[in-house]
Amino acid sequence: MNLFPRSIRAGERPPQTPRIAHPLMNWNRHGFFLPTVALAWLLAFTVRAQKGGAWRLSSPGRQIVVAIQMPAPGSFLRPEWSATFKGEPILAQCKLGLRTEDSGELLAGVRVVTYHRRSVARRVRVLFGKADYADDRFQELRFELQTATHRRLAVIFRCYNDAVAVRYELPKDPDHAAVTITEETTSFGVEGAPTAYVQYLENYRTSHEHNVTSVSGDKIRPGALLDMPLTLSWGDGACAAITEAALRHYAGMSLRRHTNETSTVQLVCQLTPRPDGTKVVGPLPMRTPWRVVLIGERPGVLLESNTIYCLNDPSVIEDVSWIKPGKITWSWWNGDVYDGKRGLPILSFAMAKKYIDFCARNGIPTHSLIADEKTTTPWYFQTRKGVTPGPDTDVTRLRPGFDLPAIRKYAESKHIRLWTWVHQAALRGRVDEAFAAFQKMGWSGTMVDFFDHDDQDSVELAESILKAAARHHVLINFHGIWKPTGVRRTYPNLMSHEGALNLEYLKWSNRCTPKHDLMMAFTRLIAGPMDYHLGGFRAVTPANFKPRYIAPNVLGTRCQQLAMYICFDNPNPMVADYPTAYEGQPGFDFLKLVPTWWDETRVPVAEIGQLLVTARRKGRTWYLGGMSANHARDLDLRLSFLGAGQYTARVWKDAPDAGVDPNHLTVQTLEVTPDDTLRIHFAPDGGFVAQFKPSRP
Repeated sequence: MNLFPRSIRAGERPPQTPRIAHPLMNWNRHGFFLPTVALAWLLAFTVRAQKGGAWRLSSPGRQIVVAIQMPAPGSFLRPEWSATFKGEPILAQCKLGLRTEDSGELLAGVRVVTYHRRSVARRVRVLFGKADYADDRFQELRFELQTATHRRLAVIFRCYNDAVAVRYELPKDPDHAAVTITEETTSFGVEGAPTAYVQYLENYRTSHEHNVTSVSGDKIRPGALLDMPLTLSWGDGACAAITEAALRHYAGMSLRRHTNETSTVQLVCQLTPRPDGTKVVGPLPMRTPWRVVLIGERPGVLLESNTIYCLNDPSVIEDVSWIKPGKITWSWWNGDVYDGKRGLPILSFAMAKKYIDFCARNGIPTHSLIADEKTTTPWYFQTRKGVTPGPDTDVTRLRPGFDLPAIRKYAESKHIRLWTWVHQAALRGRVDEAFAAFQKMGWSGTMVDFFDHDDQDSVELAESILKAAARHHVLINFHGIWKPTGVRRTYPNLMSHEGALNLEYLKWSNRCTPKHDLMMAFTRLIAGPMDYHLGGFRAVTPANFKPRYIAPNVLGTRCQQLAMYICFDNPNPMVADYPTAYEGQPGFDFLKLVPTWWDETRVPVAEIGQLLVTARRKGRTWYLGGMSANHARDLDLRLSFLGAGQYTARVWKDAPDAGVDPNHLTVQTLEVTPDDTLRIHFAPDGGFVAQFKPSRP
């Protein structure tokens, strides 16, 4: 088992790019490098073409090569493309396709009018993510096409060192003010019989909360809807993940396997339909989301990547100084209690005061006010059907007896911010009015829940929420929703998405096991920040686990729970257990000090569903988190990711008896250098965390 990829074993740290403007680039007020008008540093040219033919596009490092085949004149075939990684085929017979109501399949028999190549290399500032900057470096090939019905469209391919991305653009048209897309037939042909890590969807109305099934690619159930990211792993260590980026004003995408007579596994795009059966309706011009295949020589590359972020538009929020992520209480998970048993109502001033004092004592910047023991939210309403708000719901009015002004005044005296929860249905038709009211009430953020659909209407509702929330300085966390697509670059007030079967399920089932947690790390987490109801401090063995709604238990050791704060990206993670479960408990000291966003991320060890070690840097201090599933194991970890010098390390790791009592841990302090090796013993379903601080300036 190769636990130390070459780049880690060598102990070499890539040179850091100085943060000064390139002479041909500008630094704008948002902190993004922007190319000058001249774009003299780009390689760009346009060629006119009349015939079909083949084109090649490679990544800047030339490990990924894309071959694109356009149809010959008179043919009604669709364009195809394939990709190799390090000379080995991974994708083949990938077809382009987009159907409209008035023209049918636009890509059938298209003619290339012109094509344009360019090469881009720039650094993009990342706000509240896995790194402070991302390398937006790619080769691009843009085709201007004419359809058989004499319409124009463009297809754009980008090739990064870790990804291939493709999208369609429909320009303004004097004969068509708008377009109705009835289907997108983009497909991915998977070569080489990889293992596929699949989440089967029940239908298009889904919260995207499922367990992962591991199957050979050719055993994926034909016709079933498949969630994304869909991760693939080949026997030589290469891996890929199919997903999308920049989902805006469009329908969400899943995949479906189509059977064919070749060895290539065909995965075809499935857009979530509108109520009338069409997929997307909108004005021209229109850009589709990017269809993305992330590619790496090891699974850790997929988790280190910032390409999905780079494929989105820059921030539309000029002043981001009010955006202040951090840890947050979430009493709903623990059963709305303070000490493990029913007491004061969770929305009472007395209970809020106790929680706010807990936050102030322990450096937790935000307290949430969500619901009481009758699942009644802070908002005024009297009736509801299931979890859907009733027709008299009014989110601009507080329910009688909820003394938010007094709670807010007390929170401000302790420098604690307040967060709340709202059902998306209660916002429809009055989004801006609602967030104007939220700002006046003093909410710094809100979870918007129960989308359970990614049709075009839901996607556009989500963006309208982000826009209104930004205008009124409110942070957003989306639950019951699709995977992230990097839109947080455009709206940095978006903290995270749920879109994962997570630790809330332990309140009523045993489905969220440590193996499942690690499956989520190599599937859903690849798409972006993942809200996971972190912080359970009552770990039990599988034999002793029973679901319970109040004071739920968790599976995996306490050290594994701590490791999730490093391994799972989320600038606004929950501290979801009740206060007396934390204070005075081993490991709470680490939970208080661990940052929630980072300057650099490395993933030195990654085995899908089995083992993950993530290294993250904040300033000059490094943090390590490790998660393991199933049996006990030992790991020797080279510390070559550390910068030069000596470090004082504190390591929280499973105690020798953690297999019996998973809450037991030990803390070790030692002096280390980048030349040293850290030996870690994982208990069954175990973990560890560590902090490395420079010993001297």
